[in-house]
Amino acid sequence: MSDLQTSIDQRTYSDNIPHPRTPQEQNFFKEDPNLHYLLERYLPASMHEWARQQLSWLGAQVAGPIDERAAYTDREGKPRLRKYNRLGEDISEIITNEGYKETVAEVYGAGIVSYLYQEIPELGKKAPYSYSFFMGYLVSQSEPGFYCPVTLSMSAAYLIDRYGSEEQKEQYLTGLTSRDRNHFYEGATWLTERQGGSDVGANLTVAEPVAGRPGVYRLTGEKFFASNAGAFVATVLARIDEEKPGTKGLGLFLVPWIKPDNERNHIQVRRLKDKLGVNAVPSAEILLNGAEGYLIGEPQNGFKYMAEALNLSRICNAIASIGIMRRAFYEAKYYAEQRRAFGKPIDQYPMVIEMLVSLLLDTEVSTGAVFDMIAVYDRLQSDSASKEDNALARLLIPLLKYRTGEEAVESTHTAIEIHGGNGYIEEYVTPRLLRDAQVLTVWEGTSNILALDILRVMQKENSHEVFNRLLRERIAGWKHAFSQPYAELVRKELAILEENIAYLMKQTQDYLTYKLKALADHMVDLYTLSCIVSEAEDQVTREGNARKYILAKLYAVKHFHSQEKRGIQADSLLDVQFFTQLVEYQSVSAEEWAQQSAIVPTR
Repeated sequence: MSDLQTSIDQRTYSDNIPHPRTPQEQNFFKEDPNLHYLLERYLPASMHEWARQQLSWLGAQVAGPIDERAAYTDREGKPRLRKYNRLGEDISEIITNEGYKETVAEVYGAGIVSYLYQEIPELGKKAPYSYSFFMGYLVSQSEPGFYCPVTLSMSAAYLIDRYGSEEQKEQYLTGLTSRDRNHFYEGATWLTERQGGSDVGANLTVAEPVAGRPGVYRLTGEKFFASNAGAFVATVLARIDEEKPGTKGLGLFLVPWIKPDNERNHIQVRRLKDKLGVNAVPSAEILLNGAEGYLIGEPQNGFKYMAEALNLSRICNAIASIGIMRRAFYEAKYYAEQRRAFGKPIDQYPMVIEMLVSLLLDTEVSTGAVFDMIAVYDRLQSDSASKEDNALARLLIPLLKYRTGEEAVESTHTAIEIHGGNGYIEEYVTPRLLRDAQVLTVWEGTSNILALDILRVMQKENSHEVFNRLLRERIAGWKHAFSQPYAELVRKELAILEENIAYLMKQTQDYLTYKLKALADHMVDLYTLSCIVSEAEDQVTREGNARKYILAKLYAVKHFHSQEKRGIQADSLLDVQFFTQLVEYQSVSAEEWAQQSAIVPTR
């Protein structure tokens, strides 16, 4: 029987089925030329060499040991709850496996949170958010479930740093921003309640002041979907004024598992959620049974503070999405170039080429758009930030969170289809990517909630006017001849967008909200196109490489051009013609693209 199996293996696996790559063969940073480009585009020049070294180390870790640990955690090593000790006392201890703990120590130790608040020793300055998000993009390619706790720790640190007292910063921010595996704290943000869900104003958890202890409250209630439930410290919304309905009566509190007097706080874990994906993060139903909480900032501003942290979490959600999209493309490309069917590798068939280029297109253009949005968010951290920057960020963040969440789901589906039946088998990473991606359309606001937030910032801050000005200024700066057709397209589409907004604002609330997602789609299409064309102009100007103009053309056709006769008689098959240059990130000369596009390559 063993001889028969050996014979079958030799005949079937030798040429037809891709052999798994060893971790030592992979580095998610080194194998991503677009990430190298974005690093140089968005990080200060003084950080480039240091960042390349750090991200190269992380790229090897996430492709190797972190990925192996993620697979184990997902299938065999999920977090578990030890509810009671041997005396029957409720200890609500959440236990994670040793490999997961090592991932936690490595990634926090690399400064994913710390360097936002502490100087990088080699550089003598803090990192911008874009650097932390480059790290998150790599981590999410292997373990988006762990990137959720990172997100929550970042959010907790943000809230304490911005609005906490000096005592709170000393007590908790120091731990949240530590790189020492023996002294760092993880954080969490607990909002969701059973009766409220996205309607945070319906929350019922109450906070009662403790007599004689200013700023100290007893919190009583339930948090129904509390992720990173075992975190040392959580930021929690609770109703501080029952006379004020909705979000106006909510205060923000810092709730540690262990109080400053070293006694355990009155927090109970009822159960861990049995989730579809992101199994690394323990999500739980939490009972606050008179838990001691410490007021953060002004009592009437709790929801306002948390909304700021929510913007940060939504960026992280977009980062997780593009990370999953990148991994889906990476796996599909490798499989397609190795898998042989009907006598040749399947990546030589036009239908497979179309699927692979579609994966690449969504991944690369959305990644560029996300980091362009992050550049706006980074500006908000400086003293020179303007009201326009704030309005723009509050519009772009939900737009990109919405789009990338949807694309992550679609990308993982496509990657599975390229793998065929093997893509549906749990020994491959593709099922885990598919399951992990599903939550990205739900976390930090569903598409409907995001659309309502977009409407709110348009009505309150006229963010759409800032958006329109940004795009008009951007296209006015495009000088290369290759960019001009897209400048004209954006001008035309902006006029349509402005007309549609004016029309919708006169309609009934039902009609307006019904059309909101269509409006959001138009806006994010325009923004993303402007980003990829800006990248294309930059790259062709500096390097003579017109490759990104091919992506711009494919994106414009996909999102803006209604093709006559369904495109069947008119498609030039750009993806097939330039397949190798696109997926291998090879240069396309300006002259070659000029011949294809019939545009003279002059400036």
